[in-house]
Amino acid sequence: MDDVDLERLGLNKNEAKVYYALLARGQATAQELVKALGVYRNIVYDNLEKLTEKGLVSFVVEKNKRKFIAEQPSAIVEFLEEKERTLHQDIERAKNMLPQISKLINSHQSAHEVTIYRGVSGLKNVLNEVVRAQKSWCIGITNESVKILGETYWKNYNLKKKEYGTKEWLLWNADFVNTVISDNELSKHRILPKELDQVTETIMYAAKVAIFVFSITPIVIVIENKEVFNTFRKHFDFLWGLSKPR
Repeated sequence: MDDVDLERLGLNKNEAKVYYALLARGQATAQELVKALGVYRNIVYDNLEKLTEKGLVSFVVEKNKRKFIAEQPSAIVEFLEEKERTLHQDIERAKNMLPQISKLINSHQSAHEVTIYRGVSGLKNVLNEVVRAQKSWCIGITNESVKILGETYWKNYNLKKKEYGTKEWLLWNADFVNTVISDNELSKHRILPKELDQVTETIMYAAKVAIFVFSITPIVIVIENKEVFNTFRKHFDFLWGLSKPR
């Protein structure tokens, strides 16, 4: 056994060193422990006081000097049992405080809920949400989205939209080569002026705005906020008015 083992029982580093040095001697004055450990006086005195409070050390006064004594091993067990009782009390206090803590957190929580998805699976998760919303508006349909997700995925996605009855309004980039979007009564398309081609795809749905970045590792940033959604919808309507039908 050494002072590291005592740390594992819940003593801090200095408490463990002082207590182990005292155990090795049975009893000693503070000055003797300072000399043995080679540390500052205040470290020994402060930690002897803490160990005394924990019931692991006691002292007697001889010739006006305190001589500290390591208590019997049972004192360590009693110390740990007291820690356990205190821990249970702290857990109960924490449980009682949870509603108040949650209330405080919620009161300061931003109205803008932002979630970031990475990778192809993240793209698909968000697109599944879009389908279930049953109504969406998209700015900047790009060729990159087809390259990354593949034609088969998009054709199946279109079937899913038909199944859910999802209505959509799409603004294509001028250079978009369509091989996947089918014409139907649920889907309306226009082509953006070339100078307004988008680097990202932005989809508005269910009071959310999803910004798709089709990089090597695709990223989707989803903002859930009614005011942000309305702002993007106005932007969409403005661009729709500037764009030409297919």
